[in-house]
Amino acid sequence: MLLNLKNIYKPATEAEALALLTQRGHFPLYGGAALGRHPHPAVEAAIDLSRLGLDRAAEHGDALRLGSMMTLERVRQACAERGEAHPLLGGLARALAEDLPETLRNTFTLGDLLLERDPQSLTLTLLLALDAQIAVAGAGAPLSVAEWLASGDAAWRTLVRHVSVPRGPAQATVALQKVSRTPADAPIVGAIAAAWADGTARHTGLALCGVAPWPVAQPEAARRFDQTGDLDAALDALALDPPDDHWGSREYRAEMARVLTRRVLAGVAEAVK
Repeated sequence: MLLNLKNIYKPATEAEALALLTQRGHFPLYGGAALGRHPHPAVEAAIDLSRLGLDRAAEHGDALRLGSMMTLERVRQACAERGEAHPLLGGLARALAEDLPETLRNTFTLGDLLLERDPQSLTLTLLLALDAQIAVAGAGAPLSVAEWLASGDAAWRTLVRHVSVPRGPAQATVALQKVSRTPADAPIVGAIAAAWADGTARHTGLALCGVAPWPVAQPEAARRFDQTGDLDAALDALALDPPDDHWGSREYRAEMARVLTRRVLAGVAEAVK
């Protein structure tokens, strides 16, 4: 419960919302799930962003812009509709379906997902692999997902407009692997690779969850794989600092990360030659 919540504001403009966010104890309300699931004792006022037109998907250049107030089910549908022509978006639709059941996808918004920064989120892991960009009001340049995840409590003081996801070419693929207690559970460790062809070259994005406090990209491993095609060389370049807890030891998580990375890289290599 938000025991200290006293006011809810509903600004009509982005400028009004930004002015409210500068005030102590004021937090953005993209849908409410993030605040509801992780009550923040400092919340004294919530800023309802529903009048700012942030609940739409729009194609812009070679990317799909997903508004921060879109529910995750609407995000999934928007990506699935374009999935046949753009397999990277189809992969994002599958990751969303894998992450949360439909009931929760209809409750959570994209902004909630970003604020929660779930360390087990396959969706955030794939957004890292795709090098998605987060547009923040008042910022000169978009943030990478990695920058956002590392921003800590500062994320609660920002206004996210949208997330830009590369649509990618028709010759593209996404491979996802995880280990969990049951197939329906969140991953103990997860690996996602996204790859696409550009002439004779293959470009791969790679990210892992369950090996750090939040999902982490693995650009060096992906670079080595694209340059050499050598799976062992790519695995040697993984940057891992896994936790040691009741779900899995540090050694178990590190080994599973290597096993799953081998699988997803082999999968995208077979699909994009």
